[in-house]
Amino acid sequence: MKIITSRDEIPENMSEQEAAEFWSTHTMSEELLEASIIEDEDYDLPKRKSVSISIRIDEDLLVRIRSIARQRKKGYQTLIKEFLIERTYEEEKKMSLLERDNFAYNESAFREIAATK
Repeated sequence: MKIITSRDEIPENMSEQEAAEFWSTHTMSEELLEASIIEDEDYDLPKRKSVSISIRIDEDLLVRIRSIARQRKKGYQTLIKEFLIERTYEEEKKMSLLERDNFAYNESAFREIAATK
């Protein structure tokens, strides 16, 4: 498995099949994965519209998440979002659904799904 250390190493305009083939033999370095997470300090990046949700979390798990967040000097909700982003990316990669800059957040598909509910 080849480790990608720069976004320049990722081919642009890949078809879904090409992306599946590429990601089956490549993976992103931890540094590159962490750099792809949008931090609060990234004010120059366009803001994505957030949606509020309510979830139930085991009390022990929440205590553990808050402890990790304090150690990293960030809010626990920010940490949960980072965990969700990382895990979603890994699942998409496993399913070979990740297409660069296209699949990660397809707003029109999101609207279509929301409209059916």
